[in-house]
Amino acid sequence: MTRWGILGLGSIAGAFASGLNASRTGELVASGSRSLEKAQKFADKWDGKPFGSYDEVLASDQVDAVYIALPHHIHAEWTIKAAQAGKAILCEKPFTLDHESAEQALAVVREQGVFFMEAFMYRCSPQINKLRELLADGAIGRPLMANVSFGFNVPKDFKNFRLEAELGGGALMDVGCYCLSLIRLVLGDEPESGTYDIHRTNGYDGYGIGRLAFPDDRMGLFTTAFHLAMKNDARIYGEKGMILVENPWFGRPGDKLTLIRNGEDPEEFSLGCTGEELYAYEADVVGDSLAGGLLDSDQMSIEDTLGNMRAIDMMKASAGLEF
Repeated sequence: MTRWGILGLGSIAGAFASGLNASRTGELVASGSRSLEKAQKFADKWDGKPFGSYDEVLASDQVDAVYIALPHHIHAEWTIKAAQAGKAILCEKPFTLDHESAEQALAVVREQGVFFMEAFMYRCSPQINKLRELLADGAIGRPLMANVSFGFNVPKDFKNFRLEAELGGGALMDVGCYCLSLIRLVLGDEPESGTYDIHRTNGYDGYGIGRLAFPDDRMGLFTTAFHLAMKNDARIYGEKGMILVENPWFGRPGDKLTLIRNGEDPEEFSLGCTGEELYAYEADVVGDSLAGGLLDSDQMSIEDTLGNMRAIDMMKASAGLEF
C-alpha cells in the first residue's frame, strides 16, 4: 500500500481522503495543516495522524507520497520541498502560476528522482479512458475541433483564495485549466497561438472565452466562469463524426459519452462513477505507477503538465492577467 500524507485540508483534501478510503492501493497516514486543531478534526473524520505543520508530514518516515492540496501560489514551493524529502507527489491543479516556475520546480523533481503527477482527477476516470480509446481507434477520424466548457456560479464576495487576483485567482486558473487540458488531449498537440477574452471582476477573470489555434488548421474553443452557471460538457468534431461528453470533469453515474459516426446511429456509453470512486482512481494511478517504478504517468505526464502551463501563459498574456 502507498502511505499518503495530505498537505492542506480544504474541501478538495476531504474529497481525496474519501477516495483513499475506496482505493485499492493507498491509505491515509498523515494530514498536515498550519493548525493542529484543524488537522485533528480532519484526522477524526478521515483517519491518519494529524500534524500542525506541512514540514512535519514531509519529515515522517511513514509517508511515501503526498497530495498537495494547497493554494495555487504555493504549489511550486511545496513540490520542491516534497521532492527534497524524497516523497512521491500528486499536486493539485494548476501546478503553478506560470510555465517558468513549473520548469524550476520540476527540475528539482527530476534531480531527486521522485514521482510527480498534476492532479487532474478527470484524466483517471473510465469515461476519459474510453474517450482516449475511441480517438486512438479512429472512431471519428482525425479530430479537427474541440468545444469545451467548465464554469459555475459563486457569489462575488465568496471568501476564498480562488477569487484573489494576486494569488492566481480567477476562472482560468481554477477551471479553465481543465478545458485547456482536455482540448490538448483530444487534439493531441500543442496550440500555436490563442486568445482569451474575459470579463474582469475585482482583478481576476470572472468569466471568459478562449480560442486556440493548432497546427494544420485545427481549433479549440472553451468557455469558463466563476460567476456563470455553465453546461460543462465537451464536443469533439472529427473528419468522420463527433463525440459528445455530457460531464467530462466528474462523469457521475448516468452521465453519457455519445459517439456519432457520420451517417450512423449514435452509440452511447455510460461510464460514470461516484466522486469517491473518481479520486480513488486517481490515487490508484499513482499507486500503480510507484509499484511499476515509474516517475510519471501517461494519464497526466510531466510533459503534459508543462504543455498545459505554456497554454495557460498564452491565455494570461492575451487577457492581460498578472499574479
